[in-house]
Amino acid sequence: MPYLRILFRYLERLAFPYLVLLQMLCSARGDDKNDFSSLENRALFLSERLNAHESLISEILSRPDPQPREPRSTSSKSVTPVPEAIEPVAPSGRIPKGRLPVSRYGKSDTSEKKQVFNASTPPLDFKSGESDISLHIDGYYLGIVGGRVMPLDGEVRWIGGTGGASMQFENGFLAGILVGHDFGFIRVEAEYDAIFYDQKNGTGMAEVHPVQFRCIFEKEIASRIDLRAGFGTGVALAQLDCAGKTFGGVSFCYDFLLGTGIRFSESLGLNLDYRYFLTAASDDYRRLQSNLFIASLQFDL
Repeated sequence: MPYLRILFRYLERLAFPYLVLLQMLCSARGDDKNDFSSLENRALFLSERLNAHESLISEILSRPDPQPREPRSTSSKSVTPVPEAIEPVAPSGRIPKGRLPVSRYGKSDTSEKKQVFNASTPPLDFKSGESDISLHIDGYYLGIVGGRVMPLDGEVRWIGGTGGASMQFENGFLAGILVGHDFGFIRVEAEYDAIFYDQKNGTGMAEVHPVQFRCIFEKEIASRIDLRAGFGTGVALAQLDCAGKTFGGVSFCYDFLLGTGIRFSESLGLNLDYRYFLTAASDDYRRLQSNLFIASLQFDL
């Protein structure tokens, strides 16, 4: 603003002589009014106009300066516009990939609607998806037990005061029932079995009735197959017939289990196990030992 004030004053000084000269030339024509007849009146009139103009310029320059506008920030890096992807137009008679054709039938005509599948989508395989679903269910279950018994040699005590007699046994069989609870990776069950096997020479037999509580750990290796390992303990009532005499008693018993489980459905399964079974010795007989090959049919409740 100070520069504008100086510029206007400089222009006023330059314009004053030219205005006086202009007025003098106009007066030479001789048709002016009486108020401008003399040169003195003309000079006075021009001076008043110059003073009024100078006061107006001074008032304008004395006003406060307006606030300057901040320049717009322009990014130094130019952003290159990304062109939109133009989808190619499919030739006539073909359907673009991933799209479905417009139905030619009305909404009310449901009898003639046809379902169109994308060629890139594989067909649904319900059989393959079924095998990925685990059939293992936690909860209570019942079981029926049966198996083959391969006993080891045993011995009874105090026959005729001689101190004892050995017994050699043939293969026998086992039958029983069980109830348990499956917690997912571990099972807890109670089982009652009846084990029978005969002496080889036909003069005697052995009968064992164990009641055991068992803990089984399982590892799922497929949707229908589990690996099993566990141990059990309890009491057994044993009775041995040898040389026409009966020996028996109650003792502790143990078994160690290793096997596999197969699931037929969510409520039915089959367990195939090997068990090593043994009892503690009593006053009438020494330790009884057997190899058991067990199959148990399981019903989930």
